Amino acid sequence: MDKEKKEIIIKEIHYWKENKLLPDTYCDFLLALYTEGNHYEETTAFSANTANSKTGTHLIWTSAVFVLLLFSALVTYFTELSFVLQTVTSGFLLLASILVTAFLLVRKGKFQMPLVITFIQLLMTSLSFVEFATDGNSFWIATTVVTNCLLWMIIGGLFRIYYLLISGIMASLIFVITLFI
Repeated sequence: MDKEKKEIIIKEIHYWKENKLLPDTYCDFLLALYTEGNHYEETTAFSANTANSKTGTHLIWTSAVFVLLLFSALVTYFTELSFVLQTVTSGFLLLASILVTAFLLVRKGKFQMPLVITFIQLLMTSLSFVEFATDGNSFWIATTVVTNCLLWMIIGGLFRIYYLLISGIMASLIFVITLFI
């Protein structure tokens, strides 16, 4: 068999192994067969390329969510747009951030940073909306902060994301302390 066909078959076996289409033992056997026992060197090179590719993809998606957060802050706090236009724009940016986070969650990627950025963006958007809608009423702003903290705690507890749970608890405690001071 010529070298080009072997490389195609070996890449396909790596794909099967990575996506769990065949058991690892079968894939290892086939790799040993087609590489004539030299599959360890090729496997490590393949996994290094795959890891670099996944890291690059994660970095791109995380950067995209961070840019969405920056645009949301820019639209909310540094423009003279009408309230309706600010709210609609922030809402679309928040929706895009949620979709990217959900995409990474479904793809079993590293979703932690996009999730945190999405929750920060949700807090900013909800606070600016409530502040405008209630003319800066302290009670409703406090209710919004508490609601966001409860959301963090609930999602952190349900999905066992401990840093989110701890962040919600700490923010709630700080909020309660500031009420008594």
